[in-house]
Amino acid sequence: MDLDQFLDAGGADLPALVAKVDSTIGLRPDDFLLVIGSLVEGLGTSRSDLDLLLITPRPDHLLPEEDEIALVVGRCLADVRVLPLAELEKLLARLDRWSSEPWAVSHATRFTLQERVLLHRLLHGRLILHSERSDPAAVPRPAEETVARLKLHVARHLSRTVQVDMAGHRDAGDPASLVFAAQDLLGHAVDALTAGHGLTNPNPKWRSRLLEWVPADWEAALGIRPSGRSAAELVWQLHRAPERPEMGAALEHALRITAFARAVFVWAERRLVRASAVDADPPSWPRLERHPTDTLLPHLDLDVDFLLADGGALVARLNSFGTPLRLSPPEFALALLFDGVTTAREAEVVVCGTDSRVPGTGPAHELVSRIMATNLSAP
Repeated sequence: MDLDQFLDAGGADLPALVAKVDSTIGLRPDDFLLVIGSLVEGLGTSRSDLDLLLITPRPDHLLPEEDEIALVVGRCLADVRVLPLAELEKLLARLDRWSSEPWAVSHATRFTLQERVLLHRLLHGRLILHSERSDPAAVPRPAEETVARLKLHVARHLSRTVQVDMAGHRDAGDPASLVFAAQDLLGHAVDALTAGHGLTNPNPKWRSRLLEWVPADWEAALGIRPSGRSAAELVWQLHRAPERPEMGAALEHALRITAFARAVFVWAERRLVRASAVDADPPSWPRLERHPTDTLLPHLDLDVDFLLADGGALVARLNSFGTPLRLSPPEFALALLFDGVTTAREAEVVVCGTDSRVPGTGPAHELVSRIMATNLSAP
């Protein structure tokens, strides 16, 4: 349900909405009144809230006593948030400062969820023109790519803590907690995937709906083994928990999610931070007949993370004092295929364009040896 349908069903319209705000709060020529939220973004239902945002430069003594005011128009209940322009400008300045800093996912961004929701809503808010001086282009709004990068940063930062917890649950023999943590990681991966496609809504309740808007060719650029499913279908499959909380099934569930999440995080960082994934040529997956001598690539361990560098990456376990493993771009592309399903021969054809055909040889096998020697593979 969109905004116009919602208002029509509630016996209201935009002029009546503006008039009610004007009679209750008072609208000035230099105010901006926006309709925000799920109804404007195409996510609304008959039970959605009607949210308004009043951005005003008026001094503090002329502001309403409450910064959130409930109004009734027809059969519609509307919530109006009054936001001083100076407060919004401070938030946008903080965002600009953050975006100019080096990318460092080890540190939190210090933007609250409420602030991130506001930044997103500013991008999509629908201005209600009550005055000729209300120019839509004059509404203070952040840059969309910066808000998307902020969503990715939060997902990356939180995911690292979850990955460390997952390894701890595995070591403690707690399969139930491992499954719940893996599904938490999957949620952060969804946030990164949708952010990479410009879907900046940070509210977890809309993850499933946003996945439906991810383009049909979404998998190709990730460089992972293709499933042929839509993003929503694959995430639903990955989210399905084992029938019983047994360690073997729980660990396999967690490793599948971690391999997927890691590939998504790499793709999203390249796209939003380094602006390099847009022009990357997606790999073509071969149709190779499997041989008895083919070797399945192992999983990287649950807490293995990466730092993009010079086209390749530094790879290491989180909260570990070991020396990171430096991988070239082809080696890192191979490492992202360590999913317990892809064979070394398939990975080499996809990444290197070659098929060694000699069991136990080739760059993928060499990388397996290095991964295992540095304790980065799953036990």
